[in-house]
Amino acid sequence: MKKFYISLLKSLLYIAFIITTKFKKQKLNDYFSKKFLEINNDYVLKKIKKKINGKILILLPHCIQFYDCEYKITSDINNCRACGKCVVYNFVDIRNKYQNIEVKIATGGTLARKYIKEIRPSLIIAVACKRDLISGIRDAEPFLVYGIFNKINGEPCINTTVVMDDIYEILDKIIYRRVLWESI
Repeated sequence: MKKFYISLLKSLLYIAFIITTKFKKQKLNDYFSKKFLEINNDYVLKKIKKKINGKILILLPHCIQFYDCEYKITSDINNCRACGKCVVYNFVDIRNKYQNIEVKIATGGTLARKYIKEIRPSLIIAVACKRDLISGIRDAEPFLVYGIFNKINGEPCINTTVVMDDIYEILDKIIYRRVLWESI
């Protein structure tokens, strides 16, 4: 029954988000998007209290790559040369460091849904702008999606970034829960 109420609340917040987007009510839009993400992420964290089996997918927008980079990473994140002009190299390190983590770069919702369908992860950690992240979380149901807003520096969709501490924090929570579960 609790799942029903959370789903209903998320739906109402999503509708409020869409309405405030359409009528350009930025403060309300920010409020509803943050509330939606807060409720969603709390729900996801409660659901993963138990052991997470299988893969974790970190899904990133292509706009986190340095715009003028000649090495495109949308088809393969290994193309990153770790120059430090963007945060992509951090995700290459994460993928190499943690077991059962896939990192994918999506150019849009269609490619993101394709990755989800192919990988069928136990958990998705998604980074995107407000509109794309909130609609993407709804599109990905019934998969568990922990969302993190990207940071827009200047223009949207160009040279965005993500606070890496947010990524490491959720990964640490998940890894800690895995270790705890396995020690029981």
